[in-house]
Amino acid sequence: MPAKKKKIIFRNRSLEMGGIEAVLLNILHHLDKNKFEIVLLLNYRQGEFLNRVPKNVRVISVGENSKSFSENPFLKTFQKIKRRFKYGFFEVFPEYFYKKNQLLDFDFEVAFSHYMMKNVLKSPNRNSKKIFWIHGDLRNSGFGEKENQKFANQMLKFDNGVFVSKHGKNIVEKNWNVQLNHAHVIYNPLNIEEILGKAQENVEEKFCDIDFVSVGRLFSAKGFADLVEAHHQLICEGYSIKTLIVGDGMQLKELENLIKKYGLKDTFFLYGFSENPIKYMQNARYFLLPSYSESYPMVIGEALILNKPVLATDVGGVSEMVQNEINGLLFKPGKQELYQTMKRVLDEPTLEKKFGAHNSLTELKARNVEIYQQLDQLFN
Repeated sequence: MPAKKKKIIFRNRSLEMGGIEAVLLNILHHLDKNKFEIVLLLNYRQGEFLNRVPKNVRVISVGENSKSFSENPFLKTFQKIKRRFKYGFFEVFPEYFYKKNQLLDFDFEVAFSHYMMKNVLKSPNRNSKKIFWIHGDLRNSGFGEKENQKFANQMLKFDNGVFVSKHGKNIVEKNWNVQLNHAHVIYNPLNIEEILGKAQENVEEKFCDIDFVSVGRLFSAKGFADLVEAHHQLICEGYSIKTLIVGDGMQLKELENLIKKYGLKDTFFLYGFSENPIKYMQNARYFLLPSYSESYPMVIGEALILNKPVLATDVGGVSEMVQNEINGLLFKPGKQELYQTMKRVLDEPTLEKKFGAHNSLTELKARNVEIYQQLDQLFN
């Protein structure tokens, strides 16, 4: 007689494209469906990644997709209010929703970001093991110090916890004076075969000779404005280089204006959103991450799988991925440090060959095996 399946609920806001969501999908695809029955419970059923959820994972949402709302402004406002009310009712009376969707007998409930912790702790299923999952530096949560202290205190109420980097765990324990002996560090798994496959796709001719490529959502903490400034400084000094950013976001207009101001339209490119940014990473000399804040960035893992030299700010768990002077260079956040790092690799062309010769793929394959073993143990 086959063993009874363990039942797991993963909680997340939605499935908009992002690093956290990419990690979640990798985990959902990995967990053995013969051993686990999995539900993905979303606040709102929306996001570009919805069609990538494995078929045998049941997706449930409290609210509907905002893209389905009417174009009529009055009706749209009504639909927004209705959705907000519906979610508010769920937060106050979750038992009705759990009963309706047969969720009261699940073994594990996972708050897949710090935003979900309060909801999981309020679950009407008192017998489930509660697990929190922290992806970044809590100091950059978007909340104030008082709210972050609440998050840290909430972690103590969980049965188990996961941080995706040693840095993330150390920050919480040090800054908010909590001892999280029940929490573990499990690095983000990478879908290595998929990444290698996507790298084989062709890119447009104008992007075949890119020197520096960066990938991410366009907002200030990613340091993309610094990248435009550093690129401009190098162009002014006579370097013939091309830089590409793949991604979309609220900072798009600001970056476009900077590029126009400095007359860089022929050397600095904003691609926008791409279903496959990996092929652009494959066709560039260096992968660049100029962020002011990170946790354990998936894009660095993807670049290292391609054996691309990585130039990245030494923030969050980046140093747990990039070995300085071995497979890339680490530097402090900011325009000047970024400029000096880019200038160095341009002035020392042997570094590209040296960093690229380090077989990061072999190391990441071994690490991936260990990560998946940790995930299996977490739910057993």
